[in-house]
This record gives sequence, structure tokens and C-alpha cells, in this order.
Amino acid sequence: MKKSTLPEAYLVQVSEIIKIIGHPQRLRIIEYLDLNGESAVGAIVDGVGGQQAAVSQHLNKMRLAGIIRSRRDGKQVYYSHVAESALTILNCMRRKYEKLNP
Repeated sequence: MKKSTLPEAYLVQVSEIIKIIGHPQRLRIIEYLDLNGESAVGAIVDGVGGQQAAVSQHLNKMRLAGIIRSRRDGKQVYYSHVAESALTILNCMRRKYEKLNP
């Protein structure tokens, strides 16, 4: 299969996602949502560790970037649906880690 040059707009889009998820806590949140599906903020905080305020800021930043979605049910906010591009990056990291740590 012949490799071709990626369009500039696509590179810009993916580079923005990489910048946003390039923080260890954000990667952990994406991993948590991938493994557990839609989750309330409190469950995410418990699942990834860290301070609720910091986790909430990370969630909001990723939501604004379109990497994850949120929905409100009363006082509770639930997050879900990790963007495919972010999951692709996470899965590449998983495969690399598994090769290095069989």
C-alpha cells in the first residue's frame, strides 16, 4: 500500500487533540472512560485519582475540544464518548506497552 501525504487540515485537527490529551491525567481519564463507559464526575475522580477540581478542569477542557461529551442529570454530570482519534492514540500506546511488557 502506497503511503500518501496527509491533508494539512487533518494534521492540524489531530495535533490539537494530541496537545490536549498530552497530559498524563487527561490520558488516564480517557483510559477510564474507555474501560468504564459513561461515568459521573465523582466516579471518574475516584477511578483516576487526583483532586476533584483538577479532574473537572481536565474534563471541561476535553469537552470543549470535542474529545468527550457530557450530559447533566439533575445535579450529576456524566461524561462519555471519547473521540475516535483519542482512542486510536490510546490504543497505540497500549499496544506498544504490551509489546514491551509481555
